[in-house]
Amino acid sequence: MRKLLASTIFGLLLFAIPATAQAPHPEPITLSRDAATLAADFHPAADDAPVILLLHMLNSNRAAWDPLIPDLRAAGYALLNIDLRGHGDSGGARDWDAAIADVTAGWVGWLGEAGHLSESGLAIIGGSIGANVALISCAQVEICRGAVALSPGLDYRGVKPESALVEGLADRAALLVAAQNDASSSTAIRQMFLKAKGDVTARLYRGRAHGTRLFDSEYDSVSRLILGWLAEILATNTE
Repeated sequence: MRKLLASTIFGLLLFAIPATAQAPHPEPITLSRDAATLAADFHPAADDAPVILLLHMLNSNRAAWDPLIPDLRAAGYALLNIDLRGHGDSGGARDWDAAIADVTAGWVGWLGEAGHLSESGLAIIGGSIGANVALISCAQVEICRGAVALSPGLDYRGVKPESALVEGLADRAALLVAAQNDASSSTAIRQMFLKAKGDVTARLYRGRAHGTRLFDSEYDSVSRLILGWLAEILATNTE
């Protein structure tokens, strides 16, 4: 089932976030792959909590998700916030096929081996090229319930996610978000929405902000949108 949102629909999906004590500092994680040392922060939650994996934009790093992390943690999710290879504290050359494998075999594998994955599931959130990687990676990982794509494109540096929406995510979910005047991403979302076969939600905002820069101008709306969507597709345990 596909859903095209009006500006007020997700207001109906908002849920109360319980007051919590100050969250502990994240656990720094390193992972070795193909002679590259990759870096991430793991934010723990309850043993059976759903996990959210965060993928930043090109020429960015995991700090780009700092605005969203407190709300995700307050909602009860465990988080794995990674630096893509060749970015931030992660070494290696910028190879996008390798970056996808880092997510699907490396980081998801680490989550499983460390006992952080449960029947509550996993979702992946990405911005810009990280959005493309998120869609493709989710389609390749059975435990992934769905992906949030902030400003995806049809072809960012050879990373093409459209077939992931048509095939790999046909029985799962995706949330596609972009700004109207971000031409490549808004065009991509329209095409992806029309071709997708799964449970796809699309939202276009005014302006031209791209990827995680949407937080600068639309944080309250974008965060509510993401949290409401995650509440639909993941079994949360926030009690």
